[in-house]
Amino acid sequence: MPRSHQVSGLIVGAFVFALTGLEPGGAAEPTPKNGGLVTMATGAQVQGFDPLTIRAANRETIMAGALVFSNFFTLNEKGERVPDLATSLEGSPDGLTWLLKLRPGLKFSNGSPYTAHDVIRHFQRILDPSKNQAFAAAIGELKEAIAIDDTTVEFRLTYPRTAFSSIFSTDNHLIWAMPAEYQNSAGLDLNRRPIGAGPYVMTDWKQDDSITFEKNPNYWNPGAQHLDKIVIRFLPEPAARFTAVKTGDIDIFYEPLGKQVNEARNSKSLKVVEYIGTGASTLNINTSSPPLDDVRVRQALAYALDRNVELKVAYDGVGQLATSFWGPSSLWHCPDVGYPEYNPEKARALLKDYGKPVKVVLQSEPTSTRAISAQLYQSFWQKVGIEVEINNIQGGPSYINAVLRGDYQIAFWEVVDVPDPDFQVYQAFFSKSGGNITRISDPKLDEAIDAGRRSPDIGVRKRAYCDFSKQMAKLMPIMLRTQSNYSAITQPRVHNIPPLRRGLLRLNEVWVDPK
Repeated sequence: MPRSHQVSGLIVGAFVFALTGLEPGGAAEPTPKNGGLVTMATGAQVQGFDPLTIRAANRETIMAGALVFSNFFTLNEKGERVPDLATSLEGSPDGLTWLLKLRPGLKFSNGSPYTAHDVIRHFQRILDPSKNQAFAAAIGELKEAIAIDDTTVEFRLTYPRTAFSSIFSTDNHLIWAMPAEYQNSAGLDLNRRPIGAGPYVMTDWKQDDSITFEKNPNYWNPGAQHLDKIVIRFLPEPAARFTAVKTGDIDIFYEPLGKQVNEARNSKSLKVVEYIGTGASTLNINTSSPPLDDVRVRQALAYALDRNVELKVAYDGVGQLATSFWGPSSLWHCPDVGYPEYNPEKARALLKDYGKPVKVVLQSEPTSTRAISAQLYQSFWQKVGIEVEINNIQGGPSYINAVLRGDYQIAFWEVVDVPDPDFQVYQAFFSKSGGNITRISDPKLDEAIDAGRRSPDIGVRKRAYCDFSKQMAKLMPIMLRTQSNYSAITQPRVHNIPPLRRGLLRLNEVWVDPK
């Protein structure tokens, strides 16, 4: 490839657990049909679309945004980049400059031209030091974005970063550009009334209920707009979502429980899509909050957990335990990192050495699934002498913002799948990162994270992230639960659900049989 610093399609290993390109029984997918409506039910609400208004995005927000904005590139089954809004991305030999070439003739949904000037205005807003820097922290190496002409953007970095190119194929607020004039004048409407160049337009947003999308008449690729309408409904209880998909009230049940996956696997009237990813469900620990500022207490918490019991009781055996973010199928997998496994005697010994009573508060959510895990943890920790209070907060901004502020002790969280591990570790665990929500500060962690971020050598990066995993297992700023396991249950009429990378269901690729 020209300008040799290209790292096309660098994807940490993940695999499809149940192939989505096949009908039940292994038959090939039929020819796509156009038209119809798809309704998907989710357990959390969409937060908004302006990176200067919100501080973090849940998957529901990302899935909605992907419909409105699309990507510069999508990824095929092999994890290779496929042109979408852009046609090419080329890096300079020193890794300090990247040229993004936009598809000629692009338009926003309101009919205005989509140009390099809209893209650079978007990045100027993100990098504005006087504004919310939550998303800017993920691209701290970006010095500036320059419009070379109407279809060419030059990104200039302060230092080479291998992972930089992967942001252009990741659904994210970082690349969701709106018309420059609209960005300058819309104010709060940027968050609630987005204008993008993606395949669909948001036509209705009923708070606490649903969001509706219809075809963007100005989308560059009308042949890819199979559905006439898409509705994302908010149904917080998994039981309600399962009932709705079984009765046909919805077409897609997003994020079912393990027992529901097992039931649907044995059903002739439902389909299951499953995907094991490269992240993990976790418990974040605020290492600045006593008694959790003492590593002995954090280690004791981990040794006291019988994770196999949680997997069986809370998830009905669906999934696999994690010992690092990157599982056995991943390019970045590091075996034998020394993660603490169930050993209550060792937990009691660490607490005895600590020598003071230990009481912790576990931040959870008032859902049936989360309640089971929270009560199990409370039981495990109480058995070794730790007093535990469960603080339930409704999922969404209230839950997320408490963690981002550091107003928590232990909280259920997740390390999501992303195209490069740098995005998983730098912002969350580098001591000087504004997104270091565990407040961990350790020279060895920083050294490993920095080496993984700056080196273009894949071998150096693998060793760095292995060192990171081993140090994390010693310091325990997080406790690992299960490897990322994403699934959806659908009606038989739903076809072509792509792999759930990062847990995202790209609804714009779906088509349905007519009812």
